[in-house]
Amino acid sequence: MNEQTQNLLTLLREVPLFSGLSLEEMERLSEEFVMVELPKGENLYQRGEETDGLFVVSSGQIELLDEYGKPLEVLKRAETLGMEALNYVPLRQETATALTYASAFFLPNRQVRILYAEVPAFRETASVLFNSRRLASNIPMIWLEEGEKIHLMARKHPIFLLFRALVPLGAFALIWALMFWLSSWQAFLSLAGLVFGFVVCLLWLVWNINNWANDFYLITSRRMVWVEKVTGFYESRQEAPLSTLVSVGINTTHLGAFLGYSDVIVRTYIGDIRFQRVAHARAIGKLIETNWAHGKRVDLEMDADEIRKALRHKFGKEAEQITPKDLQAEFGIVQKAPREIGFFQWLFSDFFKVRHEVGGTITYRKHWFVLVRKLALPLLVLLGSAAFVIAIITHNLTQLDYTMGLVAGYFLILVAACVVVYQYVDWRNDLFQLTANQVIDLDRKPFGRESRRTAPLENILSIEYERRGILPMLFNYGTVYITVGNTQLTFNDVYQPSVVQQDIFTRMGLNAQERDEHSTMLERERVAQWFKVFQEESERGLTMQTESSKSDPTRPLSADH
Repeated sequence: MNEQTQNLLTLLREVPLFSGLSLEEMERLSEEFVMVELPKGENLYQRGEETDGLFVVSSGQIELLDEYGKPLEVLKRAETLGMEALNYVPLRQETATALTYASAFFLPNRQVRILYAEVPAFRETASVLFNSRRLASNIPMIWLEEGEKIHLMARKHPIFLLFRALVPLGAFALIWALMFWLSSWQAFLSLAGLVFGFVVCLLWLVWNINNWANDFYLITSRRMVWVEKVTGFYESRQEAPLSTLVSVGINTTHLGAFLGYSDVIVRTYIGDIRFQRVAHARAIGKLIETNWAHGKRVDLEMDADEIRKALRHKFGKEAEQITPKDLQAEFGIVQKAPREIGFFQWLFSDFFKVRHEVGGTITYRKHWFVLVRKLALPLLVLLGSAAFVIAIITHNLTQLDYTMGLVAGYFLILVAACVVVYQYVDWRNDLFQLTANQVIDLDRKPFGRESRRTAPLENILSIEYERRGILPMLFNYGTVYITVGNTQLTFNDVYQPSVVQQDIFTRMGLNAQERDEHSTMLERERVAQWFKVFQEESERGLTMQTESSKSDPTRPLSADH
């Protein structure tokens, strides 16, 4: 087996489309691929050309453009393009252009059709990927980060949609039978009941279909996600970074084997994420494993470029960068010290704001509806006391002693006002903060205890949120659960919990990227230092040999010379 074939086999193991193939099948298939090299800016194919096969990117970056030349997607190693060959589309739908020097392996249509006909695992995997792409294009997911790709999307088996539909249909059949029996007694009542039952069962049917459609699973380039929604009552999104994945398993019951569904169990450090009752479970499990393995792979080409830069910098061939402090010193930029504020400014700053960001720290408070709920009773007492005092002053309540009535009324007003201020300060002091490297749950009671719980972003294992009940769904607030080791932080009753979850996940990604870049930079610096020491020692040895040869002209510079 030559080096190119070995590299191709290594590549095919990382390609999701071929994840269902055995090693023997991959070895036979590798003989049919043809290597294609592309200089930067050259087209691999153009829109409208005949579809002659599919491509697998081996190195570099290839960009897909639509009919107007607008960028659609950038493909890298182990990603496939030219998918028209899988769907028997005769002409290319996009233009593929090399953004950098790139190489790809080409598989002609004839071999694609042989795979479809002779390898059921390939056919099943291709079907799962097509369904995944179709679902992803039909469901908006604004919470995905820029550049985050959906590798896999699946719903529960369609048989469960049928089960959900049978219940309202059966209920309507019973109502129709009952109204038919009552028609001999009262025709108008029977017709009205039938119409009412039809409307209720139709809404019930639509509600069940919508709930089935809103329950789905995702594997992206960065995370695993389980989204579950019960329209009007419940919403949850549970997710975990791909880096926390441990293993993937399949669980099948006798009924599931008969109907064609299984559970895909994705085990993470903290627990299991179950892809419950999905079709093509084995293909989905293989796809998850392939994407997980591909996600751990280091981009060696980019790393090599960065090492070259580090070496040039180490040997003095690249100018040093100017730091922000240097710029401030050069141009006389002075940062102003924060201005202190008074108590009332502090009390009513960010009044009723449930989310604000200052200096890179995002602060969340509980939803204002929680404050209104706490203030309802003291405000009623306050208004009632004010009305009581007014009634005493205007002599509309003559049954009570004037002085005692005023004292009691003012006392109730004072107590109710203090309770209102206390509840507001208590609500305002219950904070959840997200910084560049940690999450903070801060709970301070006025004139009482203070509780502060923190967790580094790199220690977070999973994030999920839920909105349970009609009021949380109506006012869009809920709880975000952050699992850290064996403990769990909760952001309770926050506004837009899905956005809070996305903020945390985004900060986790940025934090991980900074840590990786710092670690990689130190490693490059260490490698560059080795080369520098090696060069210095080589030059020193050469200098010593030169001086020795000058003192003894008959001695050669080295044994090799």
